[in-house]
Amino acid sequence: MNILFRAYLVSAFIAGLIIGGGFLIASADSGTIIPSVEVGNQAPTVSAVNITPTPLITLAENGTTTVTITATVSDSNGCDEVFTGGTIKATLYRSGVGGAGSCSADFNNCYRNIILPEVGNTCTGGADTEGDASGTVQVWYIAEATDASSSFSAQTWQAEVVATDSSNASSSATDSTPPELSTLLAIDVTASVNYGTVSAGATSTTVSASTTNTGNFNSTDSNFSGVALESGGNSIAVGQQKYSTTTSEAWDYLDYTLSGTPTLKELNIAKGTATGTPSSQGSFWAISVPGGQAAGTYNGTTTIEAQ
Repeated sequence: MNILFRAYLVSAFIAGLIIGGGFLIASADSGTIIPSVEVGNQAPTVSAVNITPTPLITLAENGTTTVTITATVSDSNGCDEVFTGGTIKATLYRSGVGGAGSCSADFNNCYRNIILPEVGNTCTGGADTEGDASGTVQVWYIAEATDASSSFSAQTWQAEVVATDSSNASSSATDSTPPELSTLLAIDVTASVNYGTVSAGATSTTVSASTTNTGNFNSTDSNFSGVALESGGNSIAVGQQKYSTTTSEAWDYLDYTLSGTPTLKELNIAKGTATGTPSSQGSFWAISVPGGQAAGTYNGTTTIEAQ
């Protein structure tokens, strides 16, 4: 075999390897990796809890006072998890009776299930993680005071806000500067006492008047005072009226003579514990009309002032 033919065979063999190698590369398989991850649910967080009015909640006599509770709620999974799919509730309570998980609903010291809706579209959805919430509650006049003059002066009124997301995960927070609740000294008395027709030189029958505790203070003592009863240019001295805060007796036996000077007497009217059943106590009154008193309809004013 000559040299030229050998070179041809070698060249053909090398070309076959190159062509074969190219074929092998062209026919090689390829693979795909599919990544996956599970995003865990995180419980929401509550911050910036605030009660207004502050630093003192002042009650309304025989009525209710509006208290507002606000909070900021965050959720790393998106604030819609709470504001749309969950709940935000508060409990307003005297600090000595516990918080949202322990106190029983009672107009005296525990106001539960206060709904806090979103404020001003602050949770915009999507990637937004934070929003503000605010709600109100009507606090009754019988709520227990915590100011310096009260039996609970070492306590405050606190709000606990609980945020729960759509997966039922929750967290809570309280007001860092909770307010006091004021003592309310207030009474309501019978509008008028009618002694009827009494002859000159005679005494009336004894009539009753009712004094009702319309505040949140126990044992409400009161100052009693009055003025003369007048009819035209005639008058009956204030001291012709007598009264008792305990028993109904004839005029001669009633305990106290009414004076123009306020005089403190014990009424001992306990604070009401239910809004529909206020605590009351009677007082008993009679008048002695002096002999020779001119005929007429006499009117005066008696003042009973809570102390």
